Amino acid sequence: MARLSFPQAYTSLPNGAQGVLAHAPHLARAHVSIAISAGYLDEPHALPGLAHLLEHVLSTAPLAASPNTSLLAWFTQHQGRLNARTDDYVTDVHFSIPVSKLAAAAITVAAQLANPRMPLPTIHAEVAAIDAEWQARQHSRQMQRLDALAALANPQHIGAGCRHGNAQTLGQDAEALLKMLTRFHRDHYHGGRVSIAMISSWPMEEMGSLAEHMAALFTPPPPQAPTLAITPRWGRLPNAKVRESNERGANNNVEYFWPLPSVTSYHQFSALINLADSLNQGHLAEQLPDSVTHYHATTAPAGATDSFSLQLSGALQPDAVLAPLTDQLNQCISGLGFDILRERGNAWQPPTDTVQLAPAWFAHARHQAVARRYATLPANHQPLAGSMFTIGNARWLIGDAPTAPAAATFDIKPTPPPTVQCWYGQYDVQADFNTLTDDAWAACFIPGAVIVPSPLIAQWLARQGMVFKQENSPRGSWVMVVGSRANHAMLALLEAATLALPAAQEGLLAQQLIQRLMSLPATPAVWVSHQAESGTITQAVADLVSRLPTYAGNISGGTPSAAGSHPASTAVMRTLRLPGTPVQRWLLAVAETHHSALFFQQARDKHRLGYVAAVRRGDGAPCSLGYVVQTQTNEDVGSIEETLKAITGALWQGTNSTQWKQPATPTAPETPLAALIIQWQSLLSGAVQPLHRLAWENLTPEAFTELLTQLNTFGRWQTHRLDSTGHYLVSD
Repeated sequence: MARLSFPQAYTSLPNGAQGVLAHAPHLARAHVSIAISAGYLDEPHALPGLAHLLEHVLSTAPLAASPNTSLLAWFTQHQGRLNARTDDYVTDVHFSIPVSKLAAAAITVAAQLANPRMPLPTIHAEVAAIDAEWQARQHSRQMQRLDALAALANPQHIGAGCRHGNAQTLGQDAEALLKMLTRFHRDHYHGGRVSIAMISSWPMEEMGSLAEHMAALFTPPPPQAPTLAITPRWGRLPNAKVRESNERGANNNVEYFWPLPSVTSYHQFSALINLADSLNQGHLAEQLPDSVTHYHATTAPAGATDSFSLQLSGALQPDAVLAPLTDQLNQCISGLGFDILRERGNAWQPPTDTVQLAPAWFAHARHQAVARRYATLPANHQPLAGSMFTIGNARWLIGDAPTAPAAATFDIKPTPPPTVQCWYGQYDVQADFNTLTDDAWAACFIPGAVIVPSPLIAQWLARQGMVFKQENSPRGSWVMVVGSRANHAMLALLEAATLALPAAQEGLLAQQLIQRLMSLPATPAVWVSHQAESGTITQAVADLVSRLPTYAGNISGGTPSAAGSHPASTAVMRTLRLPGTPVQRWLLAVAETHHSALFFQQARDKHRLGYVAAVRRGDGAPCSLGYVVQTQTNEDVGSIEETLKAITGALWQGTNSTQWKQPATPTAPETPLAALIIQWQSLLSGAVQPLHRLAWENLTPEAFTELLTQLNTFGRWQTHRLDSTGHYLVSD
């Protein structure tokens, strides 16, 4: 599968800011990041959560140019998406927006970050939101990993404690917090720490001019501003265990960290990014022991951006195995012989398996902000491989493998071969990317089980020029192989694969409910680009499904709470489900666009239903629209459900034909892999054609009114409730 490549340029901007621009002529939406080289390890030692709180306030405070609108609301009103993340040494605010609104969006965000309004009611509300996040996430895998990272830090370093923030750490009065927020913003949100990254279909010159206008809104570095230099955090402890990490069986996730030298050049940092990409393309597969089933390399991973990391999954639990493996990894990586001094190129190449450009671009932007924190050196400085990957320099965390499925006992009795639905052909994906005309692919889906491929399958296929993707959920599992010999590779994969029971879901409860919006078939399914191998692959899927384990009981739909039986948080979603005719699918797409801002304002800002409030759509036949909130369970959930019903009812009563005349066209896929996955999901959902390839009807007001009245006949409203103990309830 051909790798994507986009022209790229680095630029110096006013007030000490830096920028990176990339031109992608096919994009209908621009992706922009403003990254600040400051994070939670830069905040005052005695005030954990201050950097996180500032990120929240910047996103939700009133805009100077529009006092009744926040950044989040502005983007929902303009068919965009905005998010932010506070990491250890970097905070970034990133957004995607139709290219026609790029200039307005970029200036709006830059103005808010450079000179924000921070009213006391907003500060008070966001302290409550951060506390709710803390209550919901404190027992999550992510927080357990951060706790273990803190154990690896020098006890005197600020990184030796939890920095998330909650009501206790941020419990002082709002006026005192305002002073601290103002000081932290003054010291860190200036041009000397700003990195602007932009990819769009605009010409480079126009993007460069816009980036200059954005940077000009920031102040120059103030006198005696805190240094950009990073104080080494790593202590003498070589390893730590992720809490409750050894209760699920033999497979473990071991994450190695090699601390970056305190002085690292841009060239060396870029080379480490190239090294991680090369490792992920399979260049380490032959050197690893058979006990390793999967690995992934990352430069500047979340929570440890001052390091290079390598995650290994497999039977790696005993310390007696891990210590020798560390030395082996040092030798392998140092001996790979990559050009460690490769210059930053004039082209940006996202990883080969990239589906969405936005997340890959935002990660690229964070890398630029992290690199600013290291002093630049001449290009002929000694390679990092000789100084980083040495005996005694690595640290590691021992935890569970997040993708390890639950063990299952297989029924040895012969079962009748299942019915497998099969599609073959391109289904017009070449209309999205003509490069797919000459490509090949194969995909298969199995309901109610997890497909467990042979070890290191993604890396071995990458070495052969193919891309492997997998998606698992409690409702089923699918795999896809793309490349010239995809059919043969899929056949070999299925013959070597096993099946296991789905594991409990992880992550935000609201996101788990959103995943239920997508329709999936009750029988296995196959899609291949060429008919020649369809029969053998279909039979291989049937053979694999015949070994499906039988079991009693229900699989939990949520993540069990580590705090006991009392749920720490609850997500509630109100859904509208329709049969899924083309006009109904378009109706829900229009509703998602026009209801998002109003729902956020009503649910989060006015009624305070929770710290998560979003409108999301599940396209297909049937199709669904969900209005979801997540809240702490000390709230009256019944009252929240009733308020949610009232809000959604009012939104639909206010929907009119004027909105229908100007629907926002669903964004076309931005990568060939995305085009294949969207088409595959359309087949699985019963829709056949993705919505972005369907023509929409400009209905008359009378026809639109008739369509709305049909909601009572063909539509079904339901309320879904999921709490952190895994209890799931559906009601009308």
